[in-house]
Amino acid sequence: MMTPAEALKGPLVIVGGAPATGKTTLAQALGGSLGLPVITKDDIKEALATPFPTGDREWSRQLGVAAYAVLYAVAERVLAGDHGLVLESNFRRGVSDEPLRALARVAPTAVIVCRTSDALRRRRFEDRAAAGRHRVHVDSAVLDEWPEDDAEFLIDIGTPRLIVATTDGYEPDLDRIVTFARSAR
Repeated sequence: MMTPAEALKGPLVIVGGAPATGKTTLAQALGGSLGLPVITKDDIKEALATPFPTGDREWSRQLGVAAYAVLYAVAERVLAGDHGLVLESNFRRGVSDEPLRALARVAPTAVIVCRTSDALRRRRFEDRAAAGRHRVHVDSAVLDEWPEDDAEFLIDIGTPRLIVATTDGYEPDLDRIVTFARSAR
């Protein structure tokens, strides 16, 4: 049975998946539907990179490490204030497990993992790179190291988890995903 204080806590909705699976788009839709702020690792990484000259793939990775540290710290502060949020990134099994579990101990948590075929993921990523993204992403280097297998992005931290196919819209549909996220109690 949930205590009254626990009932007032906002949920933590974690949206993960491999690059170019539609995580950010889904996270924004969930934030709007749930009335929750959305914090993305890429937003933080881009803000951190802005005052510095462009570097190489290693520079981008180091900014990624810093962005994750900020992401987890900010999320912990928001959740400690009993507010909910949607947290989005390409979280990796192993590396991300403990920080995400620590956050899940602070608030009711639901994990949503976006998936699509490798061919579609790569095409989406190539299209996104061609359209021009923030220079911190060093997209050409990412494409050179493209992971065909998305298994490392299938996070499972022991909380309710929903796998969402993002090939053509969402399966299950957005209403069901929102219902799943709301059930995080």
